[in-house]
Amino acid sequence: MPIEGKKVSLTTLAKLLNKEPQKGWENLFVNRVCSPENVQNPCAVVISEKKHLEELKTLPTLLVVKKGLLPPELKEKTNTLEVENPRLALALIMKEIYPENHPSGISPKATLGEGVKIGKNVFVGDFTYIGNNVTLEDSVKIYPGCYIGDNTFIGEGTVIYPNAVIFPNTVIGKNVRIYPGAVIGREGFGFVTHRGKHIKIPHAGVVVIEDNAEIGANTCVDRALLEQTTIGEDTKIDNLVQVGHNCQLGKGVILVSQVGLSGSVKIGDYSILAGQVGVADHVKIGREVIVTAKSGVAKDLQDRKVYGANLPAIEWSKWKRIYALLLKLPELFQKIRRLSE
Repeated sequence: MPIEGKKVSLTTLAKLLNKEPQKGWENLFVNRVCSPENVQNPCAVVISEKKHLEELKTLPTLLVVKKGLLPPELKEKTNTLEVENPRLALALIMKEIYPENHPSGISPKATLGEGVKIGKNVFVGDFTYIGNNVTLEDSVKIYPGCYIGDNTFIGEGTVIYPNAVIFPNTVIGKNVRIYPGAVIGREGFGFVTHRGKHIKIPHAGVVVIEDNAEIGANTCVDRALLEQTTIGEDTKIDNLVQVGHNCQLGKGVILVSQVGLSGSVKIGDYSILAGQVGVADHVKIGREVIVTAKSGVAKDLQDRKVYGANLPAIEWSKWKRIYALLLKLPELFQKIRRLSE
C-alpha cells in the first residue's frame, strides 16, 4: 500500500512538468503516488506503457501518460497530462509528494572531537563519533551510529545514513548520499609477499567523493596508496559494491550491485557497469561504455561501446550436454584441422 505524502495540488504538479493546468485544478489535490493496479485516491498514477493502461481498474485523481498512449475516452473521464518522459515525470512528482525530511540538532549522546566546525541546520545523531578537525557544512545530516574520522570534510546538504564509516582525511562534496553500512576510506588491499609472509603496505592516500554522488548500503571505497581514490560528480553506486584503491570514476558513472573494481581502475564519464561485473587492476574503461551483467573485464574498453561476456541461465540438463561438448572441443578442433590439410 503506498504511503501518504505531502498534499499537493494538480496545478502545482502540472507546472512542475511544464504543462498548462486546467481550470479548477488548484482545488484538486493528491497525497500519494500509486501503481496502476492499486489506485487509492486521491493519488497520481504515471503510465509509460500501453499494457499498464489496461491494469487500471479505478481511475486516479491525476493520470500522467506517455505522449501518444492516452485513449480519448480517458481524457473525458479523469484529469490527465501527457508527457514525453514518464520516468522523469515520476521522479519529479515523487520528489514533490515525498520530500526528504531530516532532523536538526546535535545529540548529547554524540561524541565530538576538538576543532570540529559545524554549519547551520546540521544534524548529528545518537552514538555518532566525530573526530578532530572535522568540517560539517550547512545542512549536513549524520544519522546515529556513524564514525567520521579526523580531518574529514563534508559538504553542504550531504546525508550520511546510520552506521556508515568514514575514515580520516576523506573529502565529501555537496548533496552526497551515503547509505547504511558503507565504508569510505579504509586501507586498500595491498600486500607484498616476502619469505612466505604477506606484508601489508600502509596506505597514505585519501578518498574524494564529488558533488551529488551516491554510495549504496554496505559498499566499500578504499583509499589510495599515495594519491586519491575519486568518485566523480553525480556518480551513483548501488549496494554491495567494492571500489579498490586508486580507482578514478568519472562524472555520472553507474555501478550496479556486486560490481568489483580492482585497484587503479579508471572509468570514463557516464559509463554503466551492470550487476556482478568484475574489473581487473589498471584497466581503463572509456566514456559512455556499457558492460553487461556478470562480465569480467581484463583489458581496456573503448568509448561508447557495449561489452559483455556472460552465460544466461538455461535448463540444467541442456547445460550439462553443452559442457560435455566443451570438454571435447580441443579434440574436435584437432580432427577438423587434420581434415582440412
